[in-house]
Amino acid sequence: MKSKTLYLSSIIILLLAGCFQGNQVIENDNRNSIENADYVSQKPPHLKIRINEEEFSAGLSGYEWSYFDQEKNMMATVQTESISPFDLVGNREAPAVNSETSIQFRFEEEPLFYQVNIWDAKNTREASSNIVALEGQSGRTIYEVTATWEQGTGHYFFPLTLE
Repeated sequence: MKSKTLYLSSIIILLLAGCFQGNQVIENDNRNSIENADYVSQKPPHLKIRINEEEFSAGLSGYEWSYFDQEKNMMATVQTESISPFDLVGNREAPAVNSETSIQFRFEEEPLFYQVNIWDAKNTREASSNIVALEGQSGRTIYEVTATWEQGTGHYFFPLTLE
């Protein structure tokens, strides 16, 4: 009789110890998500365009972004739709540039990589590269920068007037 009681007690202790360790792992996973990643921001970082000595912000359109939701204590992902580049840019001032103009991107947080797209007057993506191509363009031109981080991807738009 004593051996049965001892045997049952041992099984109960082992089960309780196993359950306790499982809870600890979950807590550590949540803590690691908060500590190891910059997953706090709910949107991609801001992008500023520097032309010669002047800076202006690019407009953020659609994005897919993962972040740690502190209220729910879990990761969340947001997907937004992109509106037409022409609707986003609207009548926004388009700095005048020429093929000699120096253009730099200043991200709030440097992306893993980015791509630059040119949109034509028919609202169609015309070209893609890893730089702002000024040659072969004229008049008001809309540029899109698609940037990717570990947390996701953002689409930024800005106009330039090419002389």
